[in-house]
Amino acid sequence: MDTSEQEQIDALLAAAALGSLDPADLAALEQVLAMSPTARAELQQLRETVALLPYAAAPVEPPSHVRDRLMARIAADQAQRTPPTRSPRPASWPAPAILTVLVVVIIGLGGLTLTLQRQVATLAASNQQLLTAIGELQQAVAAGEAQQAQLSGQLARYEQQIARLNEQIAQERLLVSFVSAPGVATRELRPTQAGLAARGEMYMYPGESQAVVVFSGLPPLQPDRVYRFWLSDGTQRIAAGTFQVDAAGLATLVVNAPREVNAFTEVMVTVEPATDSSPSEGEVILSGTL
Repeated sequence: MDTSEQEQIDALLAAAALGSLDPADLAALEQVLAMSPTARAELQQLRETVALLPYAAAPVEPPSHVRDRLMARIAADQAQRTPPTRSPRPASWPAPAILTVLVVVIIGLGGLTLTLQRQVATLAASNQQLLTAIGELQQAVAAGEAQQAQLSGQLARYEQQIARLNEQIAQERLLVSFVSAPGVATRELRPTQAGLAARGEMYMYPGESQAVVVFSGLPPLQPDRVYRFWLSDGTQRIAAGTFQVDAAGLATLVVNAPREVNAFTEVMVTVEPATDSSPSEGEVILSGTL
């Protein structure tokens, strides 16, 4: 690089530091700065020097009239920017129209409140009526359930009575068939004790294992005692059923023997404990021969 080119670069750097370059010179300087780190460092140093130039001159006191004019201009500028202070406006009462509107609103709110209170009272009364109705319905349901339970108990008792009546009817039909059928054989059971006015009539068919015995005159027993009927072949007794008599001393017993009834030689009746699982062959009160 020759001396003339260096001088041109130095002139560009000095003008750039002072901020007085035109666009063409600024473009030429940017090309130099892009290629030369030395030029960039020199430009930075020149700018720092230019920044210190104001501090190198001695301070000068401006004339007083210049200062006064400057302060007056500043005061006028501030007066234009600051809005004037307004005195507080005294409070005033609402206009009559506003008061009228407020009164109408208050009256309307009061009417609405009364209406809501009436609706709440009506709903409360309806709710109370509904609760009362629910309570009555629950009582009716409970009464219906109690009545249903009572009817169920009565039905069970009726069914038991019907079962007993059916059994009694079956026994009576069997008795009628035995008594009225041709070829039936009759055997009599008599008391073995003095003073006992009781007897038994036994109806049977030769070769059949079933028979019917009708008792009369027997005294009713305590609930824990029963009459027991026996079949005997001369060597052993065979229990063939138990029975109770009614208030008139009557009873009917259907005998189901282990073999044909006419194979036995004797029949008898004893009084036994109702809870005794094994017959004790107690004292005989009625007996008869086959």
